Amino acid sequence: MEKILITGGTGFVGRYVVREGLKKGYEIHLIIRNPSKAQKIFFSESLRLHQLHDFTNKIELSKIISKIKPDYVIHLIGIIQEIKSKGITFEKVHYEYSKNLYEALKQIPPKKIVHMSALGVDEKAPSKYHRTKLMAEKELKDSHIPYVIIRPSFILGPEQLLFAKITPLIKKTPLFFFPNIKGYKFQPIDVRDVAEGFIRAVEVGNNNIFELCGDEKVTIGEIVRDFVSSFGKKVILMPLPKFILKIFASEQYKMMWRHNICEDKEGVYPIQKLIGRKPIPYRESIRWSAFSNL
Repeated sequence: MEKILITGGTGFVGRYVVREGLKKGYEIHLIIRNPSKAQKIFFSESLRLHQLHDFTNKIELSKIISKIKPDYVIHLIGIIQEIKSKGITFEKVHYEYSKNLYEALKQIPPKKIVHMSALGVDEKAPSKYHRTKLMAEKELKDSHIPYVIIRPSFILGPEQLLFAKITPLIKKTPLFFFPNIKGYKFQPIDVRDVAEGFIRAVEVGNNNIFELCGDEKVTIGEIVRDFVSSFGKKVILMPLPKFILKIFASEQYKMMWRHNICEDKEGVYPIQKLIGRKPIPYRESIRWSAFSNL
């Protein structure tokens, strides 16, 4: 049985990737900070858990990798917001953690690394989020270990942070404030498709980059409206002025520097090349996300 080592396995995307890997018959190993959290999420699944309190601890990280000797590695750790008071920054989590992992893997190279990046990475990107994601990609390529890089658009699912924040408010008020970035579009992708894509990436050709998008291009306001309407309710969206965004959510504002969409190529969604089918429809994914939050 081939072994897959997964980082970030208890996160929003990670838990789906873990279960998809188990379904496909892989032996799954997780590097985690909190074993009790993993046991709560995967209480019925058979996993190998390896505790690591600090991903900057290169010695302990190397020991874990030497013990596992994984056939494949799926690296999912990432954040969408910094918490500088706790030392949680984009550069540390996206770049430094990735650098440490890939340096450790050079000692016992796996057959392939599948790396979670983001749609919109670019050297000219104004956000540290996108720039540090790109820095991590370059670190992976420089390792000379075979790789596949995954760049998803906005990911839909019951555990999506936006939905988790909205759900308890729906019963209290129909009024929501949201970023007023007129015309800025995402191309949301279902987390189940993303998870299947990561496991399929283990099996596809090396040194590929896949952009993952769904079948509709929508604004953040439309995503909120569609999610709320699944509960049979309506929402009034109050746009936050740009100057407030620049002051209180400057990094999130910078992330929306250009459309977060995939290039259309003869009506074929890029994800089809990875999972061999069309993505789960946007409307279906929104309904599933909403009903799972009831």
